[in-house]
Amino acid sequence: MNQQAESTVIEREIPMSQTDMGVLAVISKAEIDVQIATAHRFPRSVKGFRDEALAMVTLTEEIAEECIYALPRDGKTIEGPSARFAEVVASAWGNSRAGARVVDESGDFVTAQGIFHDLQKNVAITYEVKRRIVDSKGRRYKPDMIGVTANAACSIALRNAILKGVPKAFWSDIYEAARKTVMGDYQTLANRRAAALAMFQKYGVLPERVFEKLGVRGEEDITLEHLVVLRGLLTALKEGDTTVEESFPTPQQPTDRSASANLKSAVTGAKPASEKQPPADPAPQSSTTVIDHIAKLDELATLEEIEEYAAGLHETVRADERFAKAVKRRLDSFKKK
Repeated sequence: MNQQAESTVIEREIPMSQTDMGVLAVISKAEIDVQIATAHRFPRSVKGFRDEALAMVTLTEEIAEECIYALPRDGKTIEGPSARFAEVVASAWGNSRAGARVVDESGDFVTAQGIFHDLQKNVAITYEVKRRIVDSKGRRYKPDMIGVTANAACSIALRNAILKGVPKAFWSDIYEAARKTVMGDYQTLANRRAAALAMFQKYGVLPERVFEKLGVRGEEDITLEHLVVLRGLLTALKEGDTTVEESFPTPQQPTDRSASANLKSAVTGAKPASEKQPPADPAPQSSTTVIDHIAKLDELATLEEIEEYAAGLHETVRADERFAKAVKRRLDSFKKK
């Protein structure tokens, strides 16, 4: 008998009376007691877990790609197992309960809590994640954008709780198998890296920015290891763990002046042009870019795609009133169906 993990995301708490909370607590305790008793009657097989998880993460290249994420941190790119990988682990592990909910939405951050309860071992893990809900100017996001950010925080908190609750020794080599599936071999490298570059262009990232991120000169220099990082970055963008601007920051334009320009300035006493001009607006998104993102929303076919796309954008775009209205319009269209 296979025990499947339960996964629940609660976005808002519903006010209840003390009586209702007492009844709910009794019902919840009874349900957990039954599940613990069932878990003891049908204990998991560690070998069965490993076989099932390995089969799932390597079933197709697309599934393996979803199991990896990559994030920029302190000038480097870190890679790790994604929320999709955690879902596979929880499902194959069995005899467990898992969920996530928003526990706080005050101030500048939304806080989500992930929970993983191993019913067979009676070990419970909780993990909290904070995500900013104000832009660089301190303006609070629109309600729909706060909801998207909260969902992304819940996903991350749930992933962390599951991967802490199931010992890493049991799944680390399974994750490596997913990496090898994404990596492929040299016979398929050319097609895979071309497909990866095409996916990044859908997010508005030109190949030149990808090459700069990887520290290579061109497409032919992208190796199998680079391919894993690229696929991880794509997964992180889809799940809202990072944004295009965080992963591919716009390079600073050099303010180098020639020797003759320096000499002329010294002789005439005139200030360089760079000192006369006011500093550029630090906002990375132009009006045209926001309009392009709004147009992209109409091309997305599902609610999940819209939420993932919006979560992957820079905070300047998410805070833009026009974009927020466009997201609300698209979300409302799905609610009417």
